Amino acid sequence: MRKLLVGLVLTLVSAAAAAQPRLIAIANFGEHPALRAAVNGFKAEVLRQGFSEGRDIAFDDQHINFDRTLIPQLLTNAQSKKPALIVAVTTPVAQSSIRVVTDKSIPIVFMSVVDPVVAQIVPSWQAGSATHTGATLYPDFNASLAFVRQLLPNAKRLGVPYNPAEDNDKTNMAEMRAIAPKFGFEIAEVGIDTANDIPQRLQSLQGRADALFVIQSNLLQTSLPVIAATAQRVGIPAINTLDTPVRNHTFLAAHALSYERMGANAGRIAARILKGEKPAAIAPHRPAPADFSIVISRKQAAQWKVEVPAALAASVID
Repeated sequence: MRKLLVGLVLTLVSAAAAAQPRLIAIANFGEHPALRAAVNGFKAEVLRQGFSEGRDIAFDDQHINFDRTLIPQLLTNAQSKKPALIVAVTTPVAQSSIRVVTDKSIPIVFMSVVDPVVAQIVPSWQAGSATHTGATLYPDFNASLAFVRQLLPNAKRLGVPYNPAEDNDKTNMAEMRAIAPKFGFEIAEVGIDTANDIPQRLQSLQGRADALFVIQSNLLQTSLPVIAATAQRVGIPAINTLDTPVRNHTFLAAHALSYERMGANAGRIAARILKGEKPAAIAPHRPAPADFSIVISRKQAAQWKVEVPAALAASVID
């Protein structure tokens, strides 16, 4: 009888363990509207792929308020929960996860990364690594600069700030340098190392740029109010790669990648891994044209005396 009871208890314990939902640990760099949209898009897509929250999976969503010194702690904490999968949000977190997450049986899906190859997260655009793959923010500067040329036909010089210490920014700048001449633009580059440098460094664009173009950059996209105020002071309109500052009428326009769609792309990859595929068999996702949209502020257009072409009228917001 005792053996029977022990066997029954072990069976019940095993059944309870088997019934536990698999944990998805989301390691996010910080709380920001764009990154929140990415995380929300990720979660929604995982559920659309047939997983039920609370029964099949559970989400553990943590961030560190953009404090780089806390990235190892964030990832160590995620690993300690023995998740089925870790989501590494932004390039610094994804890069650190290669070293910090020592349990190589845990697959890692990254998102909000511009170029995972340059960042040495994956070996190529054709395949993931043994542990990592994900969805990227790779820019389409051909489309972005074609839009800027259409909106500002007389502009000749674009001021482009960037953080020379971040791989995302390096990739963006390499693309800008290569593509800008095709659309008749000269680039006035402004290296910015910390958020405190922004007002002084951007002030140097006075008389050197006809518009400001803000790339996808952790440093810059978390400092948009300061950038908007400085652009006003310098006397040039600002164009972004996120639409949030356009919708609150502090930037003129955006050719914007949807972070929600990017998160959904990562969610589809995560679902494939949860269903048994290996990260190495899944190529990193590069955004498609449908992942981008155009938004123009009517208030800002009036301020800068920009006549919006009829072809872009549907993109104007009040």
